[in-house]
Amino acid sequence: MKAASLILWAIGLAFVLALIGQEGFHKTGVALATVGLGMLWVSLYRFVPMFLDAVAWRQLFPAGRKPPFFTTTVIRWVGESVNSLLPVAQVGGDVVRARLIAKRYGLPRSAAGAATVVDFTLALVAHAVFSFCGLGLLLTKTGLSEPVAAFTIGILVAAMLVGTLHFAPRLGLFGLLAELVERVAHKDERLAKLAGGVQALHEQVVELHQRGFDLLVAFCLKLGGWVLRVFETWLVLKLMGYPIDVGQAFIIESLTAAVRSAAFFMPGGLGLQEGGIMVLGHILGLPTNASLGLAVIKRVREMATGLPGLAVWSYLEHRGFKRLLDTDLDPDEPQNGKTNLLQ
Repeated sequence: MKAASLILWAIGLAFVLALIGQEGFHKTGVALATVGLGMLWVSLYRFVPMFLDAVAWRQLFPAGRKPPFFTTTVIRWVGESVNSLLPVAQVGGDVVRARLIAKRYGLPRSAAGAATVVDFTLALVAHAVFSFCGLGLLLTKTGLSEPVAAFTIGILVAAMLVGTLHFAPRLGLFGLLAELVERVAHKDERLAKLAGGVQALHEQVVELHQRGFDLLVAFCLKLGGWVLRVFETWLVLKLMGYPIDVGQAFIIESLTAAVRSAAFFMPGGLGLQEGGIMVLGHILGLPTNASLGLAVIKRVREMATGLPGLAVWSYLEHRGFKRLLDTDLDPDEPQNGKTNLLQ
């Protein structure tokens, strides 16, 4: 892990602690105590949209080589855990799951990488649609324009970036990258191998983009996964004694997710996610302690589902957690054996 990531993580953590301290640690503790055992249901529910995401990812693998549902769900869980809890700019988990699915299911890395790249871009497109719907609901419910302007600009910029990522394969950008690497590589075998890998990935992604029906199914599943996350926000606030309607929960969940994605440079969106929830809660008329309680409980839920996911990652890689971090999320040493967990 790079020092810059650790510094950003520390800054985000300090900001969260400052927010809690301003409201009062006691009040936050009361909010957590109010939820009580309901935290278990909140944590378990997370696997519902996660399963839908895993099914969408599975849809993108080659016909006849689709991994089992259990395999994709477990590896999808591992990927989310890495993105949520480690300072990896919220994309390291996608690298991990592409590598794991290739190793555990015997797929070529180019096929696993292509399915994961397209899955990632479809998730971004679905996320943009989800966020625009939340923005529309916010305008409808509040009529406020000033606090919404920042969200609008941010989401529009994000949509442009998403469009670029989504159409990059059709424009041949991966192939261009491979050609550039080949020119620079000359006699360097490692760089030449990298160029071949990029070219193979480009060909796989282009082929995947020709499977229109599979892309449509995966997109609908991704969008459904985003929508299902709304219930988590609704459930937490209800358990805390602050029931809100589904529309308000949709606004909080969708626009908080937009803030977190825009803050991709911040590990886990730490601090910025909490700030987004506080701002949106204020706009919707929620008490400050309710908004802060929701933000903290979401972090607790991330740890409740993420820490076991990291443990599963360590188990699947047959190495200690410290070694996983030291290998920069992509250890290349051969495995000395295989586990039957995902068979």
